[in-house]
Amino acid sequence: MDLDRLDRYSEVDPADALADVEHAAGQWSGAPRPAPLDLTDVDAVVVTGVGGSGICADVVAAIGNAGFPLPIMVHKTYGLPAFVGPRSLVVAVSCSGDTEETCSAADEAVRRGARLLVVAGGGRLAELGHDRGEPWVPVARDYQPRHSLGLLAVPVLAALGLDGGLDEAVAVQRDIRAACGREVPTARNPAKQLGSRIAMAGAAVVHGARPLAAVAAYRLKCQLNENAELPAFFGELPEVAHNEIVGWDAPHPMAKAAVMVTLRDVAGEHPRGAHRADLLTGLVADRFADVAEMSAQGTGSLARLASLLLFADLTSVYAAYALDRDPSPIALIDRLKRAMERG
Repeated sequence: MDLDRLDRYSEVDPADALADVEHAAGQWSGAPRPAPLDLTDVDAVVVTGVGGSGICADVVAAIGNAGFPLPIMVHKTYGLPAFVGPRSLVVAVSCSGDTEETCSAADEAVRRGARLLVVAGGGRLAELGHDRGEPWVPVARDYQPRHSLGLLAVPVLAALGLDGGLDEAVAVQRDIRAACGREVPTARNPAKQLGSRIAMAGAAVVHGARPLAAVAAYRLKCQLNENAELPAFFGELPEVAHNEIVGWDAPHPMAKAAVMVTLRDVAGEHPRGAHRADLLTGLVADRFADVAEMSAQGTGSLARLASLLLFADLTSVYAAYALDRDPSPIALIDRLKRAMERG
């Protein structure tokens, strides 16, 4: 589809998933912001969730990396790590409130006497928080989980006192919406341009450095998978320079069918890491169908991360449109869930 044919958007995307993405600033600004928790009796924080809810854990850990006084661990599976106990805070995040892995982790938190914070749209997790008298932040279920990041992440950031940069993050998202929204022609719209390039190639290899760009790179990979139904792969810098790069040394058909996308957060990059990333791109660029780079905007860490996340989300939906694919259905995930329910 021609991305400048706005009259065709509703044909490809009848649920208007793009509108959900374009509304990111409003979602982040309107999300609940609970008062910061008293963490004097807490030694560690574990944020647990999977899929579209699980990216919230990555965001919180990345923002807390610079100055939060306690370790923040991301947990995306059943149960909990062995160290979790009465002096741990477990944050269980699930848009539905019934995600199997997250409910397992929350149940284990209760069994071990850990403190619990629930961010969910209801379901078993809400019941668990209510029964224990633990805080529960309700999430409006107006969006698909992968398009609910602001509603999920902002309450956790606020509860941990990490939401100080939220106003700038919202302002930056509004700027990106103005520059990359549907009404902006492809010739002046970097998200449409990158989405088209990825769609034309047929796949993407996405790289980013910790703490912020790696989270956004993983987000882009996942959104291309779900929204555009494209194979996409994630690698973390500088780690990929010590292993993955060798896999692209010889000509490979996979590389020739992929765009290598590097997400950059110049303000947060180690100078040597930035230099290494530049060299890596130069060494393997000719192995890929195309190479591209997107850079963070804003001053504070939350704004810079939010800018990359929104650009990634918009790019993924435009890639879906370019392929005439509805970005809403996730048929294989639904089939897998039904199979799991049957045992």
